[in-house]
Amino acid sequence: MRTQTTISVLAAAAIVLVSASALAQGRHGQGGAQPAQRAQVERGQRDFDRDRLRDRDSVTNPERDRDRIQDQDRTHAPDKAPFGDKDVYGGEYMSVEERNQYREQLRLTESNPEARTKLEAQHQEKMQQRANAQGKTLGPPVENEEAE
Repeated sequence: MRTQTTISVLAAAAIVLVSASALAQGRHGQGGAQPAQRAQVERGQRDFDRDRLRDRDSVTNPERDRDRIQDQDRTHAPDKAPFGDKDVYGGEYMSVEERNQYREQLRLTESNPEARTKLEAQHQEKMQQRANAQGKTLGPPVENEEAE
């Protein structure tokens, strides 16, 4: 009887050890998925932190946020935006393609005031010549009229 009890205890111990081993492997198997889940959580946290900092910056520095929005508006204007002849000096004497080309040249010279001034002066002279050729007069440009 003693032998039978010993064998039973050993069998029970073996079952407990096998169960514990299987349970440990099950946790380890789940651990293989944990790095991917952890990376996803970390990405989400970084996105959250970035958005939180952006919100904080827009509250503490609204001037910078306003500039960013204006830049987006300027660079992301729809292709068919209703630009009239009035937004470019002498625009009524230009074709749509010429106005768009002139706007692009202005955009490219934003960082160089000297080149921009020279471009504007050349444009004004050209538009005055076109107006004179049609027997019309073109007044002086209004300040910031060409700021498109």
